[in-house]
Amino acid sequence: MIRDYNLHFPPVLITEKERELHIAVHEFVDKEIMPIREQLEDDIDLQNKVRQLLVDIGLQKLSMPKEYGGEGVRGTLLNALICEELSRGDVGIAVSHMCTGWAWKPAINGNMKAVLDRFMPNFCGDSVQIGCFAMTEPGGPHGGGGCDIENVSYKGTKLRTIAKFEGDECIINGSKLWATNSGIADLYCVVCTTDPKLGEDGIVLAYIPKGWPGLTIGPDENKCGLKTDHNCPNYFDDVRIPKEWTIGPGEKAAELFWAQLPGVSSGAMATGIMQGVLETVLEYTGHRIVADKPIRQHGGPAEILADIAMATEMARTWYLTTAYMCDHPEIYGPKTGLLAARMNMARITSESAVRCAEKAIQLMGSYGYVREYHVEKYWRDSLMVTLWKGGTRLSRHNVCRGYYDLEI
Repeated sequence: MIRDYNLHFPPVLITEKERELHIAVHEFVDKEIMPIREQLEDDIDLQNKVRQLLVDIGLQKLSMPKEYGGEGVRGTLLNALICEELSRGDVGIAVSHMCTGWAWKPAINGNMKAVLDRFMPNFCGDSVQIGCFAMTEPGGPHGGGGCDIENVSYKGTKLRTIAKFEGDECIINGSKLWATNSGIADLYCVVCTTDPKLGEDGIVLAYIPKGWPGLTIGPDENKCGLKTDHNCPNYFDDVRIPKEWTIGPGEKAAELFWAQLPGVSSGAMATGIMQGVLETVLEYTGHRIVADKPIRQHGGPAEILADIAMATEMARTWYLTTAYMCDHPEIYGPKTGLLAARMNMARITSESAVRCAEKAIQLMGSYGYVREYHVEKYWRDSLMVTLWKGGTRLSRHNVCRGYYDLEI
């Protein structure tokens, strides 16, 4: 399907440079991912091939600092555009790519020179390098874990991975679950605390390279969907790293951690799913004949197709406008209050992606439920987008916090 970029992506929001990069990623997805997307889930070699191709076209180092060999092209809107297009191909590849940049944000924004000097040059090179941001933990008898860590109401008191400082070293003990790229990452950014009772004053962000003594990785989770997003348990047993590979404890680390949570990328990924669903179901219903004419020429199916198209455009408009606002703090202010609420609203559009995929499966009948037709994979992958970062229910709480002091 050829899209009118001026209608879907208004020039009033998008620069010519952003448009060029966006179209390049769109064409990359059509050429390199769409023909193999059904095989990607079960073939790690194919996944690695796609990741290397992303390096080859310059996406890995696109947002990395110029002084280390990167392109220094940063921006919420551009990142979201890339996320949408990659998600149209495979959401797991999109979230894996996005989370490498996510893992680097604290080091870049916190000016952690020791970490940047040691590890950043490799990420700006010609081979695949993967980052992981590990925050979620297993639950326990004393609370903690899951979305409690991601809930701003708890202010970091539910963290159980402990960072202890001795001289020039930081010693880390604990475990993490569900982090994207865990098990395949070259560098981990781990959210810790010196003492849960200290809340935000105890938060520490620590960087640990793969294979470091004391870091062990469990088996990959066997999920329903999003299988190209690898989630392995991480165990930290007296992991000793240089103190200069950490930031915190206290205000700056807490600020960098909370800045990770509200994001437009989930809304962009949901939009990519919906666009993929729309393109697939339009093609199928245009060729499949029922009662002597194509399915989409019947009134009921046409109404359902209209619903899918409207949901896709509304989700896209929401993330585009919100991302634009994030990129212009001189006009809209910091990513707090109502702007943070808008970012959470963009993420909640992932629920629309699930519904659109379900409607498309119904229009396609049994063919919508088999793997060789793309929609069943979009459906399985869309479910996970509603679950991460505490789920869309927690996102609704964060929306309310933009309007009033929510005391839950």
